Amino acid sequence: MDKSVHFVCLKWGTKYPAEYVNRLYRMVRRHFSQPFTFHCLTEEPEGLMEEVNVLPLSRNDLEGWWYKLSLFQKDFFGLHGEMIYLDLDVVIVDNIDFLAKQKGDFLIIKNWSRNRMWNSSVMRFKIGEHAYIWDRFLEKKDEVLSRYHGDQEWIFECVPDAHVWPEDKILSYKKSLDSKVFPLLQKIGLCKPVLSLFPQLDTPLPKGASVIIFHGKPDPIDVADKHYMCWKRAGFIRKSWEG
Repeated sequence: MDKSVHFVCLKWGTKYPAEYVNRLYRMVRRHFSQPFTFHCLTEEPEGLMEEVNVLPLSRNDLEGWWYKLSLFQKDFFGLHGEMIYLDLDVVIVDNIDFLAKQKGDFLIIKNWSRNRMWNSSVMRFKIGEHAYIWDRFLEKKDEVLSRYHGDQEWIFECVPDAHVWPEDKILSYKKSLDSKVFPLLQKIGLCKPVLSLFPQLDTPLPKGASVIIFHGKPDPIDVADKHYMCWKRAGFIRKSWEG
């Protein structure tokens, strides 16, 4: 049995520079104790560390998150074993060995909203064994693109019974942490002035947290060193980036 662990990230377009890939690699290297290889699926490899294996991204007339579906191809660059996919904007704050050890055939994040969708920021599956997700998408691509609001809804449609990651290990900056100033202040439009007066207010990390997810705004860079709108600074980001 092939027990190779492949970490894969996706860099498409210009939203995230190469340093996001390099930072992600360094966070994985620091917090994952097993042997692994690290890959970046991208059309622009300039600036990536030599430890990052480049997988050439084929355009396929897609954009953004829809490229994630190509991770499920039957023959994914000849790789074998387990793939652990990570979004470029996740922040790893502690040991992530559980990403390889957690039981389950297909692991993904339970979404923090009530919408019928997963959060695909962190996924694990055996390479090539869920090719139907990609194949079915190609069969009716126009319909999927018009009916579904992103890869996460389509993956939920294809794998509604997926296993989910431990909710105390993978958390949302916005939904799981004490990251927002008092809701009442927001309602009366005073959260920004209050945060300006108390810039030391910082987002604490719950005990046992390993990966922090940033979905929508703010992005990690927005709160790494200062508050953003009504969201507190998250000092753990810079610590995690710089090691």
